[in-house]
Amino acid sequence: MWLRGATAGIIVSLSAAGLYNFLYQEAFLRIFLFIFFSTYISSMIIVYGRQIKYRLRREKGTIKWFDPSKGYGFLERDKGGDLFIHFASVDVKDRKNLKENTRVSYKVVSSMKGPQANEIKII
Repeated sequence: MWLRGATAGIIVSLSAAGLYNFLYQEAFLRIFLFIFFSTYISSMIIVYGRQIKYRLRREKGTIKWFDPSKGYGFLERDKGGDLFIHFASVDVKDRKNLKENTRVSYKVVSSMKGPQANEIKII
């Protein structure tokens, strides 16, 4: 992961340094910009990269119905369609608060019976 961040930082820094070099032709500032941008960009990608990737993979939807005594229910996706919910896939803190029309975020996984919501959290 750090290699990807460092590579992105170097690419951005080289392009900024190239632009600056084209405009001003000073070596010291070009080196400073290269070091500054590569350090800044790569550290931001390393720090926030997992959060961005985590949020991009999760979908959002609304609980259609959920019965804790039975241990399952269904949710309606924002993209359209319904997904099966199992009690074990709901976050431990959110199990008591899961009711109809509750907004949740989740990941879609495929099971033997088709797509299913997993890692469900109340938003």
